[in-house]
This record gives sequence, C-alpha cells and structure tokens, in this order.
Amino acid sequence: MDLLLFASLLVPQERPATPPPPIAVRLAPQAPDAEHKLGWSPKAATVPLRAQGEALVGTFPLGPDGTPPIAVELARSPGAAHFDRLAIDLDRDGAFGDGERLTTTPKDQRGKWWSSFDAVAQVPFADAAKQPYPIALWFVADPQEPDAAPALRWTRRGWREGAVELGGAPAHVVVVERTLDGVFTRADAWQLGRDGKAARRADARGLDTHAWLDGQAWRVVDFAADGTVVRLEPCAPKLTEAEERERADTLRVDREAKRAAAPLAFGKDLAAALAAAAVDGKRVFVDFETTWCGPCKQMDQWVYTAHDVVAAATDTGVRAVKLDGDVERDLVKKYEVKGYPTLLLLDGTGAVVRRATGYQSVAAMARFLRD
Repeated sequence: MDLLLFASLLVPQERPATPPPPIAVRLAPQAPDAEHKLGWSPKAATVPLRAQGEALVGTFPLGPDGTPPIAVELARSPGAAHFDRLAIDLDRDGAFGDGERLTTTPKDQRGKWWSSFDAVAQVPFADAAKQPYPIALWFVADPQEPDAAPALRWTRRGWREGAVELGGAPAHVVVVERTLDGVFTRADAWQLGRDGKAARRADARGLDTHAWLDGQAWRVVDFAADGTVVRLEPCAPKLTEAEERERADTLRVDREAKRAAAPLAFGKDLAAALAAAAVDGKRVFVDFETTWCGPCKQMDQWVYTAHDVVAAATDTGVRAVKLDGDVERDLVKKYEVKGYPTLLLLDGTGAVVRRATGYQSVAAMARFLRD
C-alpha cells in the first residue's frame, strides 16, 4: 500500500459540522386593542348575499378543506332604516345561538351607511385544538346605488405572535394571513423584531422569504398550518439588508426629484375647465382622489411638487382639476372610476384621451401629461 495513503488512513478525518436544528417559536393568538395593533392587514374578503324575506343571507369558507362554511344573516330591527343585526354561525352547528347574534348602530360615512360588527370564529384542525379567529365584518349601503348586488365584507383582526431568543437576545415573531382562509401557507406573511411592537409595525414579509434582525437574515423553515408554531434558521441572502432596502424603496427617485417653485395648481370645477378647453383646444387633467387614499397623498407630496410634472403641465397648457370620488359620485359613475387615484386626460368635449389608475411616478406623470 502506498505509504501516503496508509498515513492518511491513520489521520482522523474531520467530519462536517452538523448544523444546529431550526429554532421553534410557539405562537399565541392575538387581537388588536389600545396598545397592540398590527401595522399591516390582509385584503378584505367578500361574501355575496341574497335576499331571504326581509333579510340578506350568505356563507363564506374558513378553515381546512372539508370544514363547513360559516353562515351569516343580515337583518333590520323592527322599524330600523338600515341593517343593524348580524347573525353568524361561528361554531358551524347550523343554528344561530345567543352569542352569535350581533347588533350595531349604522353610521353615515361619506354618504354611505356602514354597519360594522366584530366576532371571534373558531377554526377546527384535525388532531388539534380549535384556533380562535377574530374577524371584523361590515355591510355598506349606498343610497345612490340601490340596485347594487348586496355583499358583506370581512377581514381578519388578529394575528399570531410569540417570543424567542435569537442571536443571544429576546425577539418576537409575528405571523398573519394574507389570504383569508384560516390556514397558514407560504402565501401568508411574517416579521421579526426585538420586541412585539417592532415586529407588529414592520412591513410584512412573505413566509416564503427571509426577514432581517440586527443585520442577520432569518427564514421560516416550516410552520404549522394552524399557526401555532414556526421554525426558524439563519440564512445568507445574495443581497445585504441595505441593498434590499434600497431596491424596495420605490419612492426614492420621486423623493429625490427636483422640486418645482410651486406645486401643480388644481381647480375644483370640471365643467368650467372643460368649457375653457373647448374654446382653446387644450386638454383637462382630472385626478379623482379621496380623503382616505394613501397613494393620493403620496402623489400630492412627491409627484405634483416635482419640477418635471409642473413643467409638463405648463408646457402643454393642461388644466388640472381634483375631484373627491366620495363627493362627485355622478362623475365617478360617468367616467367608470374603479380605484383611487384615477387619472384622466380629457379633451374639450370631455372624452377620455388617456387613463391611469394608482400611484404614478414623476417620470410616468410627466409622460402622461406630455404624450
């Protein structure tokens, strides 16, 4: 036998280090209160309703496959003008018990009547305890749309949260649904923080990607479908935390854009703007917004104050008009506004030349006005 080979056999071989097992984090159900609030929430789900006598009834799924749906019945108290009662079969036994009959006082918000309710459903899992599932439900009656198909809207109010030690210090993990089905999957979201408040207020990260904590990235190895536990391990992404943050900062270019001496000036009278445009052949730029629209406020701050946008409006002679979609309901219907902001470029007859929906960057807005 070769002496070198023989010697190598005598030398103890180093075995590859065994990676530590994933860190298990037990999660408990949480619901918002005065001090505990989540910084993000899933998109609301819709429950189509149908008339059944004087009531409106429907069902919606919640839980693993094979779980019975939850039945709801919306009704009015005797003499009430608006729906103020909601029966909801939270335990799915086919009947509405005393604890499943909710009442509310409808409120007039922006010309619509809102009936809002809070409840806690139970989501069953095989070989596991039922999990509490806090939800908020609401019904909106629009006097200007009496023939609109009735629907109940709802979203999850709660989340799952747990404490753990990561990197030698206490940390918190928050997990919340993005898809409202009562079952946690990779399509849902999570976050990390050194305390509960930091984890709850941070931007959501998909369960299929990593989250950062003090410069270290962590990923979810696996988790229970009922949200009772997640298992974490450290990882090394291709990008640093700073590089990821810079890439995700979609407003940075607009924030750094050159500012105009004065922001784009908006009028409020569309009819007057169209009448003037019919005479001089110029176009009318219309921004449909609402008081509750976040992207609208961002455009006011960063886009309509930008030099390139104001210059484009000045050079083309366009007349700019802002309209509140919750007030100008007839115009919303006429121009088929489906979301906010909705941006229209009109000719002097009021015909739509160009349309855009959602936040538009400084560059996109300048092109919109010039092209």
